[in-house]
Amino acid sequence: MKRPFPAYRGSDPFVFVCYAHSDAETVYSDLVELDGRGIKIWYDEGIPAGSSWRAEIAAAIKGAGKLLYFISEASLHSTHCLREVDYALSHDIEIIPVYLEEVDLPGELELVLNRVHGLFREKDSMYMDHLVDALQGGSGFAAIRPRGKKNTFRTWPYAAAVLLVVALFVAWYEWNGSRTTPGTPSASTSTPSSYDSYLEGLERLERWDKDDNLERAVELFREAARLDPGFALAYARLAEGLRMRYALSGEEDFLEEAASVINEAVRLGPDLGPVQVALGRLHATRGNFDLATAALERALDIDPNDAVANQAIAGVYKRLGRPDDAESYYRRAVALDPDNPTSHDAYANFLFDQGRLQDAIGEWQLVIRLAPDHYAARVNMGSVLADMGRLPEAITMYQQANEIRPSYMAWSNMGTAYSRAERYQEAIDAYRAALKLNDSDWLAWGNLAYVYSWMGGKEQEARETFEKAIELAEAAKLNDPRDPYIHSDLGLYYAKTGSADLALQHQETALVLAPESGEILAAASEGREILGQRDKAVELARKSLAAGYKRQNLQRNPEFASLLQDPRMESSRD
Repeated sequence: MKRPFPAYRGSDPFVFVCYAHSDAETVYSDLVELDGRGIKIWYDEGIPAGSSWRAEIAAAIKGAGKLLYFISEASLHSTHCLREVDYALSHDIEIIPVYLEEVDLPGELELVLNRVHGLFREKDSMYMDHLVDALQGGSGFAAIRPRGKKNTFRTWPYAAAVLLVVALFVAWYEWNGSRTTPGTPSASTSTPSSYDSYLEGLERLERWDKDDNLERAVELFREAARLDPGFALAYARLAEGLRMRYALSGEEDFLEEAASVINEAVRLGPDLGPVQVALGRLHATRGNFDLATAALERALDIDPNDAVANQAIAGVYKRLGRPDDAESYYRRAVALDPDNPTSHDAYANFLFDQGRLQDAIGEWQLVIRLAPDHYAARVNMGSVLADMGRLPEAITMYQQANEIRPSYMAWSNMGTAYSRAERYQEAIDAYRAALKLNDSDWLAWGNLAYVYSWMGGKEQEARETFEKAIELAEAAKLNDPRDPYIHSDLGLYYAKTGSADLALQHQETALVLAPESGEILAAASEGREILGQRDKAVELARKSLAAGYKRQNLQRNPEFASLLQDPRMESSRD
């Protein structure tokens, strides 16, 4: 179909249009209307003959003020559309979603394209006026702010230990240092049995890390809400428990139920601080940080001295890249509830993220003094010790954590520590123990395969284990085809098994999806080195260091041993 007018190519603010070509007739009619109303538009008419399609698209998205995304079944199945949206999100470009038809959004898009803010072309009688208003930055119809970077657990044996655990526990596993709110209507009118269930649920939720406390807490809050359907706090705590179960398992059903439950809590008790805290945390988990901030600020308006609310908003500020604000609220949370290990644990994670490793260790030591059976603090502290090169102490911490409660995280990170110490058989045993607890994670299979590849006479075991990692990662890619880390991991695994074309294909995709990530650049460098492409490996390694990736992470990986001796790497020392 002939394109209706030339794409805008000037220096004024413009809108990038993302659409499926099968929707062109509908989309072009809207573009003509928008053009007539003075909206400057760039769409794929603007790619000059003979130019690089990918480069032109990337430049146009980065230069745009907004991205207009026409959503349909066709565009949701378009690889080009999905890449454009993901690239826009990664570069903080505001997205205006327009639904051309009723669709079921895939998981990640559902987290970032909130339907409440979308425009529905066939249902809105003032659709074009609202669209123009949104594109011109007026009343805010449809504006979807970019999501925060999602927590992603890494694969490399020498990088995984720290990021895997710390990202998980700081993002979601903060205890819930919850206290009942005296005088609330729900507390005073609930039946004794419902309130008893609620109180026991609180106690168990505060120690979610012990035995089956988290599962039991969810059951108790569910029972309290069943016995007293007007008990707003029971619904709020139930939502918290479900959110944490989602974080542990990754099962979307828990997150969906949490969203339903928190809506009921808000309906019953919108002026209760714990309700707003639970709402804010759920929004943050789904990547809706503007909504999370609004809910948590309301919680603090209700009770400025609520330690849990202070800790929760600190977590949001950290994920928004506001470290000064985050630290201020973390410190306040600790001061308000100094005997609550949760506050110290969350602050320790923040300090670790800021590179203040010794300070983080001090906070985790305090957590262990306050709660000697807190296994998660030991796992996290082990990760910091490993990052500092104190491997024997790190291994001891992981062993202590497993004595308290065996966990996939502790065993997997122990495998990484043993691997770095070149105690390969012990690394294999640790990874195997982790896989007994969770055999569906391609990361542990990949780490195990790397260890086999570094041991003499284990070539067959290495290949079989890499193939298992590939099988699981390919399955994960079907659910999240725009995750650059999955593509990056697959690129490495294919390189290690000699599938050069597949390795390069996946690494190129990862670089398109996350072109400025030091970790992705380093992985691409490793893949090229494995494939014998030294010049390209050096180029990518230097770029990774320039993007902030630590040289010590390269030094810890045996795959870089030869490359780091290349004279060209000397000039890139940080």
